[in-house]
Amino acid sequence: MLGPLFAVIGAVWALRMILSAAGAPGWLLGIVSMTVATAVCVLLAALLIHIRGFGGYVNVVAASLLLSIWGQLLIILSIVFSVLTGQENIYTAPEFSIPGDDPLHIRHIVGHLVVSVPIGTLIGALEGCLVLWLLRIVMPARRR
Repeated sequence: MLGPLFAVIGAVWALRMILSAAGAPGWLLGIVSMTVATAVCVLLAALLIHIRGFGGYVNVVAASLLLSIWGQLLIILSIVFSVLTGQENIYTAPEFSIPGDDPLHIRHIVGHLVVSVPIGTLIGALEGCLVLWLLRIVMPARRR
């Protein structure tokens, strides 16, 4: 069920990388956001769980965790690629990186793993569970 949602996050990641490489303006890069894509995918997961009638709040939390990890791993992949090739990208640009002398971006990578994954999972789980709860009130499941 989550396969297409992983693809959406991957597509947003690729689009953001392409736009960055093409020199797109900052406002456009801000619109193409991995954070927004992940949040929307968690909401879609909650909607799919409700529509299919298979799963509950624990499934929404698990989906939030998996989607958050996927998004952060793609970002970390971009950072590692930038470090290995010496080519700056959207994720290693100074305005998107941790300030200071860290040419290997170790603190940046650790930040994505230790801060972004838990916070993204928590916020996604909260929003997804709220949506599932509201859906169950507004459109109760039919008894079969």
